[in-house]
Amino acid sequence: MNKLIEAHGIGPHRARYVAESALAKFSQEDIRRILSQLETLPQIPGSNNPCGPVFNRYSPFPIWVHVLLWSIRSMGIVCLLPIQAGAAAVLLARGRFAPIWKQIPRPSIELVSWASEFDTFIKAPVKLVEESIQRGAALCVNGNGKFSIRSAGYAVLSHVWGETMGWQTPHAWGPVELPLRRKGIPMAHFRRFFDRCDAEWLWVDFIAMPEVLEDMDAAEKDRMEGLRIGVINCLRSIYAKSEKVVVLDTLLLRLKTRSPIDVAVALCLSFWMTRLWTWVEARLAPKVIVKTEDWSIDLDSVLELLGKTVLNEEHRYHGVLRHLWTLRQETINLLDISTLMESVCIGCASRFTDVEIDTGRALYPLLGLRWEFGWDLEQGFRKIVNVYPEEAKWVMEFRQIKFGL
Repeated sequence: MNKLIEAHGIGPHRARYVAESALAKFSQEDIRRILSQLETLPQIPGSNNPCGPVFNRYSPFPIWVHVLLWSIRSMGIVCLLPIQAGAAAVLLARGRFAPIWKQIPRPSIELVSWASEFDTFIKAPVKLVEESIQRGAALCVNGNGKFSIRSAGYAVLSHVWGETMGWQTPHAWGPVELPLRRKGIPMAHFRRFFDRCDAEWLWVDFIAMPEVLEDMDAAEKDRMEGLRIGVINCLRSIYAKSEKVVVLDTLLLRLKTRSPIDVAVALCLSFWMTRLWTWVEARLAPKVIVKTEDWSIDLDSVLELLGKTVLNEEHRYHGVLRHLWTLRQETINLLDISTLMESVCIGCASRFTDVEIDTGRALYPLLGLRWEFGWDLEQGFRKIVNVYPEEAKWVMEFRQIKFGL
């Protein structure tokens, strides 16, 4: 079964682990049927992830390209104007006023938006980042790249940075080049993930948290790192006050199905399930929406179906349920788990983070604690034990986990 899973772009360690745990009672035919619903991902250099960057280096447009884009925009608007005026006159004569300002201008607006996407970048102003931290609120962005600090009425993107922000080389993930990262997120890239989230306002971690760039001086790096920690200390509130957390994972976005069980199996195999931060996000969210190629499903409804179907440990779906049940507080409440850190140990045994200090820092939003600038991992865990002495045993257990499967 391992080879069958690996053939669909899943790493050998992950394939073996999930095959031997979550999918142990599934037949090879079951897995083949589910994986056959995956759209083939072209294995070429570049970003072949559905939500990945459209280019990895910044090359300013020559003047003639700017002239061409402005010409297309202007000529398009001029050509559309007589048609729109005629349509507006007909609607006016029929007494239908609402479409005149809601529908008639739309082609012109879309034309302007299309032309603007080529040289528009999304980057949060540092002053707004500072204000959002002071207010303990979410710095959100809408589809036009406008920012708003919000305490309600927004969604949160949950994803794996490598998939959404990485650039694929023939052998591994490569970097997006520094000049482009300094500019922000290109609009064309931004719309790749924003349009899938079905939200007017979206909180995106890599937009709301300023990046520490290699060419910054020491003082600027400290300032940006301080702001990042400030945002981390707001995460509990940001996730809890959101309307939903939307999961975008490359494997799931390739899946074409209407079966909650198929979604559950793909979720077990997903890269999203390997990350420590995504587990915390799911735990804190009021609702988790999992997106596939052409469908959305509430994670709670998947878990509810599994819970009603699995009657004992011998059931075929038991491994899948066991793999997913620590993602949601409601499911954990049904289990015989005495402390929060015990559930962390169970849920995070097969997860990892690329930054070692985040093995401690990622727990702070879940525990309702504040991380201090300059702390190391030892200080972070000491704080947890000081505040929650009853968790000392499970903190020690957590630190024994070999992250990175």
